[in-house]
Formats: sequence, structure tokens, C-alpha cells
Amino acid sequence: MRENIYFSACLPAILLLLMLLPACKPSKDAQTAKKEPPLPPVRVLPLRQEALTRWLPLTGSVVASNAVRISASIEGPLAFCPFREGSLVKMGDKILEIDRPIYRREVEAAEAALLVAQARLADLRAGTRLEEIAQAQEMVTQLSENTRFAENDLQRIERMVGSGSLPGEALEKAQVAFVKSRSDLQSARERLQMLSRGPTETALAIQEALVKEAAAKVEKARATANECIIRAPFDAIISALHVRCGDLAVAKTPLMDLYDPQSLTIRFSIPEKYVMHCREGGRVRLVFDALPGQEYDSRISLIYPQLDPGSRTLLAEALPPAELNLSPGMFARLQLAVAELPEALIVPDAALLSMPDGSTRIYVLEKENVARLRKVGIALENNGEVALNSGVKPGDQVIVRGHELLKDGMRVKPQNLENEQR
Repeated sequence: MRENIYFSACLPAILLLLMLLPACKPSKDAQTAKKEPPLPPVRVLPLRQEALTRWLPLTGSVVASNAVRISASIEGPLAFCPFREGSLVKMGDKILEIDRPIYRREVEAAEAALLVAQARLADLRAGTRLEEIAQAQEMVTQLSENTRFAENDLQRIERMVGSGSLPGEALEKAQVAFVKSRSDLQSARERLQMLSRGPTETALAIQEALVKEAAAKVEKARATANECIIRAPFDAIISALHVRCGDLAVAKTPLMDLYDPQSLTIRFSIPEKYVMHCREGGRVRLVFDALPGQEYDSRISLIYPQLDPGSRTLLAEALPPAELNLSPGMFARLQLAVAELPEALIVPDAALLSMPDGSTRIYVLEKENVARLRKVGIALENNGEVALNSGVKPGDQVIVRGHELLKDGMRVKPQNLENEQR
């Protein structure tokens, strides 16, 4: 009886305790939430398929490939120099003249000697005149009479010397006079024959040679005189003038600097490391300090054949933009294409993970937001972007942030960078 009374008194407390037990027990969802940690957030970007170029930053200068320095070859005062720096001259224009009158006199003397030699040659080619032949014949006739007279006189004196009427000296004089008359007659006859035959081939050849010699002297005198006049070798701009009219020009001293404005080019040096990757026609980007913020496309127009042994660099030239009015000496900044991929799968270099074994891996987001670690191959790197050639395919979603502490197969909470930037 006492036990029943005790049970009856405790029954309400037991019922109250049973009602409170379900409220104190944690729910199944709460238990699951405690067991599963939140998914790590990651940033995802899709693989881009486009061209990638590796650009090498360099510096260069605007230079004129066709530039000359005019120097004097003779000495004398400058009589003509009307130009200033920046003046335009045409090819063949007289730009300087040195006053040396003696060279002009030498030209005149050489031309006169040439005229004399030419006149003598023309006279020989014309042959002997009839008047000269008649004169030679008359001379032969006259000398024949003199010889006959000298012979008769010699015979007469021989008889008189033999009879003792004259001394022996008279005979010797008569013999000398006869021999001279006979020699003169022989010379006159030979001259008559020569005049009758006309000039010989040898005489003509000699005179022709004398004409050529005189002509060569004229050319030499003119060449010397022409050194007094300096003409522009091409269409050019005067970049520097070292003398003024009235100054004394000295041989081998600079007088004037010229450059062809059509020959301007961008000259730069390529490090030896990249020489094998460059070729004529390669792409170049140009930026000039005189035109900040403007970029121009160009091409390599010339690569020099030999490296500079001091700097271990190779000179090259790029074509300047045709629409720009550049000046020699301008500074240029270049970007040289040393590698190009027309189609590549590109990701930011922040997505790459370097592994202890030396390989490179990335995390790719797969189905159900699972991050998978993949080994990839790098084809090209440039300016924070990497072209991959293995381990991925177009359309893959690459984790670029928040992947440092991930493990292969881990589920993640993706956030698209493009949406985030919007």
C-alpha cells in the first residue's frame, strides 16, 4: 500500500522527465552539420583557347641607315655654303665649293694641249697636200743640180791638184762639198717618196696615242677641279654643318653630315639567349617616348650577321611606322615576339602548383564540384599567362584561387571570377 502511494507521488515527475528528454536530444540535422565542415570556397575560370605570344621587352633608337659625313679632299677657302642644319638637298645639288683657281687654269691648259694633238692627228689622216709634194720635187731638182755642179767642180780640182796648180787642201774641200750635196739630195728624194706615200701606220698610231694621253690629262685636271665642288650623293637632310662660307677647308676634315630621311629605321640589340628565336619579318611592337600611350605594330627588317663580342648581343632593325615623322636619335621601346602559339589553352600562372617531384599540376573542377588534381605540360609563358599543352582540354574549369590547401577529390564551393568581377 505504501509503495503504491509512493509510485503515485512520483508518477508526475517521471512523466515530466519523459516529456523533456526529446527536447534535450539534438536533431539529426544538427548532428550532420557538426560532422561536415563547410566547403572551401575557390575561384574558377574556364580555359581560354586563343593565340599566345611571348614578348621580350627591349629598347632601341631611331637611326638613319643611309647617312654620310662629307669631308674635304683638297685644301682651300670655302666659296659656297648657303645651307643650314635641317636644309633639304636633292641628289646632284651643289652643296659646297672650295675656291682653287689654279685647278681651273690646269683644265684650260690640258684642253688646249688636247686640241693641238687632235689637230695633228687630223692633219696626218688627211694625207700630204699637193703643194708639199711640188715643193719636195722642186727641192730634189735643185739638189740634183747642186750635186752635179759639185761633182764637176771636184773633177776640175783633182786635175789642177794633179798638175800642181792648187794645193791638196782644195781637193779635200771639194770632196766634202760633193759628199754633202749628195747626202742632201738623197734626203730630199726620201722625203719626196714619203710625202707621195702619205703618213705611215706607225705615225698615225703614235699621234693617236698622243691624243689619248692629252685626253687623259684633261680628265685628270677636270677631276681635280671637280673636287672643289661637292654635290649631294642622294636626297638628304643636313644634320650637321661643321664649316661656314669663308672657312678654310683642310683635307680629310669633316664639312657636313647628311642623312636620307627615307632610310630611317629602329635599331636595337637582341640578347644572345633569344637570337635563335628571331628572324627577318618577325613581329615587333613599338612605343616612342615622344608619343606616350600609342603602340605601333612593325616587323624585323634586318638582322646583322655577327654578334657584338663585347655585349654578346645581335643588332637588328625594325621598320618605323610610315605615318610618323621621326627624327634620328629618338628613343624607342620595343616588344619582340620570341615565341608564338596560334592556338593554345591559356590559364593564369596563379593556377599552377609546383610539386616536389618537379612536375606542374592544376586543380580542375569536375562534376558535383569535385576538385581533381591534374598533371599538365607548359608550352609557353608570358606576362602572367601560361599555355598548356597536356593534361587539360577545351572547356575545363580551372581553379585559380583557394587551391593551395586542397586535396585531390575534395568537394569545393566554386565562385566564378567573371561573375565576381561584375
